Amino acid sequence: MSKKTIYILIGLLIVFVLLFTNRSKKVNWNATFNEQETKPLDTKIFFEQLDFWFKEKSTRKIYTTFYEYDQHLRIQEKDTLKNYISVSGRYNIDETSFHALLQYVDYGNKAFISAYNIPHFIQDTLKFQMIYESVELKQKERILKLNNTKDSIKYLPKLPYGASYIKDTLLTKKLGYWKNEAKETRVNFVAIPYGEGVFYIHTSPEVFTNYQMLEAVNTNYISTAISYLPQIPVIFDKAIKISEYTDQSPLRYIMSKEALKWSWYLMLFGIALFMLFNAKRRQRIIPTMDPLKNSTTEFVQTVSTLHYDAEDYNGIIQKSILHFLEHIRSNYHLSTEKLNGDFIKKMALKTGKPQEDVQRLISLIIKMKSHKFRTKEPLIKLNKEIEDFYKK
Repeated sequence: MSKKTIYILIGLLIVFVLLFTNRSKKVNWNATFNEQETKPLDTKIFFEQLDFWFKEKSTRKIYTTFYEYDQHLRIQEKDTLKNYISVSGRYNIDETSFHALLQYVDYGNKAFISAYNIPHFIQDTLKFQMIYESVELKQKERILKLNNTKDSIKYLPKLPYGASYIKDTLLTKKLGYWKNEAKETRVNFVAIPYGEGVFYIHTSPEVFTNYQMLEAVNTNYISTAISYLPQIPVIFDKAIKISEYTDQSPLRYIMSKEALKWSWYLMLFGIALFMLFNAKRRQRIIPTMDPLKNSTTEFVQTVSTLHYDAEDYNGIIQKSILHFLEHIRSNYHLSTEKLNGDFIKKMALKTGKPQEDVQRLISLIIKMKSHKFRTKEPLIKLNKEIEDFYKK
């Protein structure tokens, strides 16, 4: 690869990284009410609190329509009661599923529905009416109160939905309210008996989002509102319907996180560049190189010759011992600091030599290391033992 190509690659990589790192990190205020996400207007914190509020009763999610889920419920024992909970901006349920929910509540189950907008066919069936007020240009604090307790919640609305409330009628039991600027009471939380069960309708779902549960004043309001439901298992109707299996896809998770998403794009970009600039790459001729000479052996031979000419037999013996021990350390990775019985056993195992031969050689080395010799006979004996070790 030419230097020009390398410079182009480096330049493109730097530009891409700068574009990524300088992206403004804007907070996503889209209200999706997703129980798996941590964005301000999702409901992950609320969903995780359900186990605490309901004493770790089982909590299941509904990934399909309620009608499809109800078909599964019908094959279960009918005396298994459950709470139904849904939190969303608009309560999107089809009429078939709602009729199934009516039968479900009629049997004795409880349904908690919190949404700004509830379809008219539900209002007509349960005989209540929702009223909508226009969006206020200025953000002003709102206080929600409960009728039967002193619990209230003060929060700053972040959604441009305006406000919705339930028209005051004798057919509903009023549980909570708020007041507008004209000090007029607006009912936002009611209980509507149906058969053996109850529908709880709540028109301020924003208080159940991550942001408000962390920032609003006195969130006891939320736990008190939920406490109207009995201590039985919960089925949670997801605001965003995604297949239970697709939702667990690794790629879907990567694309849902900003850092992981851009890391994925960066990796794909790098692979594309690599393929582009290496498509016409040719293997260069590898030059022939002479093998390195063993200069250590030549050095030892030279030093030995000098000692032998000077009749310094003891010096040659000590150099031979050092060279042999270095050979053991380099080739068999054994420590030669202690030439004891344990070392002899390990050396015999690693070299494949009889332990008696190794014992004899090491004993000779230990003896010669501690003596000074003036004749060449000990040198000849040591050299013969070492040579025999190498040959075998």
